[in-house]
Amino acid sequence: MKKPEKPPDPNGMWDQIGEYNRFVSPVYLKDEQSEKILRLIRKYNELTYIHWDDLRRKKLPFDPKMFWYLLRTLRSSRLREISVGDEKFSWYLPESFQKQLHLIDKTSPAAFDILFGETPDEAARQQYLTNSLMVEAIESSILEGAATTRPEAKKILREGKKPKNTSERMIVNNYRTIRRLKEWRDLPLSRDLILEIHREITQGTLESRQDETEFRTCDDIVVGSKSDPTRIYHYPPECAKIPEMIDDLITFVNTGDEFIHPIVKAIIIHFLIGYIHPFNDGNGRTARALFYWFALKHRYDLLEYISISRIFVHAPAQYSRAYQLTETDNNDMTYFIDFNIRIISRALDDLKEYLVRKKVEESESLRLVEQIPDLSFRQAEILRDFIRHPSRRYTISEVAGKYKVSLPTARTDLLLLEERGRLKKYQDGKRQVFIYRGDMQN
Repeated sequence: MKKPEKPPDPNGMWDQIGEYNRFVSPVYLKDEQSEKILRLIRKYNELTYIHWDDLRRKKLPFDPKMFWYLLRTLRSSRLREISVGDEKFSWYLPESFQKQLHLIDKTSPAAFDILFGETPDEAARQQYLTNSLMVEAIESSILEGAATTRPEAKKILREGKKPKNTSERMIVNNYRTIRRLKEWRDLPLSRDLILEIHREITQGTLESRQDETEFRTCDDIVVGSKSDPTRIYHYPPECAKIPEMIDDLITFVNTGDEFIHPIVKAIIIHFLIGYIHPFNDGNGRTARALFYWFALKHRYDLLEYISISRIFVHAPAQYSRAYQLTETDNNDMTYFIDFNIRIISRALDDLKEYLVRKKVEESESLRLVEQIPDLSFRQAEILRDFIRHPSRRYTISEVAGKYKVSLPTARTDLLLLEERGRLKKYQDGKRQVFIYRGDMQN
């Protein structure tokens, strides 16, 4: 991925700028050329938030550099600004963002059953939540380089297996940390909380214990392409600046003198942790965990049921570019906020589709209950899983983990389904393994 081109410097263009300034003057608003310019400015400032790197490729009826100057001048008058250490960061909420935030507000703090259509039982709710937390833990780890297959990772989490390598440890740590975020949501942000979240996420995965529990103390760290080490995207601030920058971030998060939409503030936290890069490793996972922490702190509880990292994994270049667009345009975080709001909206749409699928699957399970005498709804759900994955082998501990029941209960359910001729049991070392009997009538 090529780094975005920095916007042109207005110095040296003052003669032309004076001429173009008249197009945004109220005196000339009825001028056809002026109206055309203003319509395009609104389009690229309010409906989409365009960066110079994209604007310069557009076929404009004006000089692109001059148009950028006008665009940026009007944009700058609306930017809000914060200082973090000796650096300044800004952001703005165009119309398009406000519309998406309104839709997130309508959906996210709502009860789970508003999306579902009716209140599911607690077991179903916990199963949905557990699956989502697993997905976020797995995808966030994969995003940072964990090497494992998703089915194997889910199996490790469901069965509570001890991780065998660093990749598995990353996933287990992520899962454990995400599950604990609600415990911390009533706490103010502090150095101790940031360090605690980072320690939970990285425990046993870094070169030294010190890297897990302290901010970095060296400057030989860069953010670059995983495929091409020579391509550098970001040089984090010097380590000597980290304490002051973190303290300024903490003040920004804990101070409520000026209202900032909670989702926007959570995204800014995400960005600034990634920008400051306070740790030798684990910065991305910590940044995303803090995003969830702040959203949950403000009772956007439905966000527990979505995985933003799952989408990031499928668009890593766009995720990285969102950081770069900000850094190449005077630390204007609006680009990063734009990308993340769209990701959250997409994840909520995915959740709605998932719930629709679950309703269909529940109907299928209810039909199984009607067809097979004395079968509980949970046992029908388990059998439906086997039918959907006829070649997959399930252990008792995996079923117990997925359905949040005890090992004896899971064993009883599986043995009952075997007794009814629906499953086949065999021994795999010390474990009993079950598989669907495809040769039987459903």
